[in-house]
Amino acid sequence: MKVIRDPLSTPSAVGLGIVGVVGSGLVAELILRSSLITTEGLPIPSQVIGGAVDLLPDTGFWSEVLFTLGEWGLGMLLACIAGVVLGGLMGAFSAWHTAFEWPVEAFRVLPSVALAPILVLLAGRGMMSLSIAVALACVWPILLNTMYGVRGVDPTSVNTARTFGLTSMQILARIKIPAALPFAFTGIRISASIGLLVAVSVELLVGDGSGIGGFILTQSANAVNLDAVYAATVIAGVIGVIVNLVLAQADSLLFAWKRGLEQ
Repeated sequence: MKVIRDPLSTPSAVGLGIVGVVGSGLVAELILRSSLITTEGLPIPSQVIGGAVDLLPDTGFWSEVLFTLGEWGLGMLLACIAGVVLGGLMGAFSAWHTAFEWPVEAFRVLPSVALAPILVLLAGRGMMSLSIAVALACVWPILLNTMYGVRGVDPTSVNTARTFGLTSMQILARIKIPAALPFAFTGIRISASIGLLVAVSVELLVGDGSGIGGFILTQSANAVNLDAVYAATVIAGVIGVIVNLVLAQADSLLFAWKRGLEQ
């Protein structure tokens, strides 16, 4: 069986990505230092890198990073549970699809960041309200991918399971959901980056000063340490890239059998 590897997980793709980032940084450095752009406050890449190096031994900053990752992880867990369960039911049963199609279409276009103040009023300040905001942003790709994955299950497998006396719920749990997991995992990969973005955004908007967003807000309050602000932003982006690479590698390892069958 031939295994197709995710392009993002190959060493050559990672190397080209690094070359692109370094090249873009060098171009930005040259433009900003050549005085072609004189706007104050624009980040000079070398100074931002210096600010990031200064943050590396800062235990206070890394505690905020851990808060954001915990908030993101809890939000992703909630989104995965809700997305796989509801997506599976909507894909397997027409009554569930009819009942939830309009609510899903209505709520998935709402910006979860805008709902964050309401969540704070309902759940209070802290990680839980922020994690729910993350979950509301992340659940839709997981739900939709799971739903379409369940719908695409081979009918022969379903009919065979019925001949052995399995009920519709047993077929969903034992046949359809496992077969739809590669599609659901694609939704998880998409949602992971969205979740980190939303996590930092809601920390900036309604947080209590915790997390990467809270750190950025505190450092930018008087615009006295913009290099640290930009450095924290870059570190958040690097974390997002690492998360995506890890999930891409996990996808290649866990679902190689599915990619092989596509050949």
